[in-house]
Amino acid sequence: MLGKSFKIVEPRRFDLYIDDLVCAPDEAVVKIEYAAICKADLRYYLGARDKKTLGFKYPMNLLHEAAGSIVVDQTKNFEVGDRVVLVPNMIPPTKHECENCVCQQADLGENYCPHALFASSNYNGFSREYVNYPVGYLLKIPAKVAPQLATFTELVSVAISAYRRLNLQGDETVGVWGDGVLGFILSATLRSLHPKGKIIVVGKDEHRLGRFLADRCYLAGDPEISEENILVAYECVGGRFSAEAINEIIDQIAVGGRIVLAGVAEEPIGINTRKILEKGLSLYGVTRSSRADFKKALNLFVNEGFQAAISQLILAETIINDITDFYRAFEAELGNKELGKNILRFNI
Repeated sequence: MLGKSFKIVEPRRFDLYIDDLVCAPDEAVVKIEYAAICKADLRYYLGARDKKTLGFKYPMNLLHEAAGSIVVDQTKNFEVGDRVVLVPNMIPPTKHECENCVCQQADLGENYCPHALFASSNYNGFSREYVNYPVGYLLKIPAKVAPQLATFTELVSVAISAYRRLNLQGDETVGVWGDGVLGFILSATLRSLHPKGKIIVVGKDEHRLGRFLADRCYLAGDPEISEENILVAYECVGGRFSAEAINEIIDQIAVGGRIVLAGVAEEPIGINTRKILEKGLSLYGVTRSSRADFKKALNLFVNEGFQAAISQLILAETIINDITDFYRAFEAELGNKELGKNILRFNI
């Protein structure tokens, strides 16, 4: 089976490939229907990684947030036409035994396995007409959930992973730093999974903050934040402003508090280690997610209130007919300052 494929071959350059799909016995063929561009995709598009890393990555299919429909399934686990999301984080069946295996650890899981393959990072992503994919990493989208909305499953699963990492219980006050898409999704997810807790959000855009599902929102630097007894904080800022956010968290969080770092900064950043030591704080890194997190994310989407909240993040639907449309979609996302994403509908 042949299919069209867009690969990044150097900064700001995609080439059209024709893929010959050969399915293994445990794989199904999925037609990619909807996808979204994330910040990691934009970094590869701009070449905003060190040259050595990019030399290993190019050429590569980008995109790891996607939904599609089953074309062929040799395993008979799915019916032709079933709508599915693709879990981008895979453990190869032939992986070597790890000296310190983390896959079965509840707080870590396979997303930290050193042998993991992640679509659009060290494995081809979903900017393709068709993908042959292991059925174990395909999850059926519930009938009540639109496939356009299901493209946010990956981000919701990351939020669930961040929640799972700390095993929150009771009525802790939780702070979320960041008024972007990840911060919005994390606050909505916490609202569902941590209903007895108080959720506050700290950001820089008052208009964006007004849309968050939180008990209280503050602008960064507001002295009233210190009146909140924040026991757990999530940093969702990333980039060049991540140090500013992390240091404000360190200042504002309670003694003995726990901080989850979920934003990505390409360059080393400076944080106040003295105050971390003085306050006895714990820092956790959270990235990616597991199949179990994806399943929980899809279950959350069945809730109409959660669906309505995440639906606000769909700015528009961009039809991708050819590689020129694909270029335009990336350029548009580079200039996107709104709270949300343009969903790509593949028609190639």
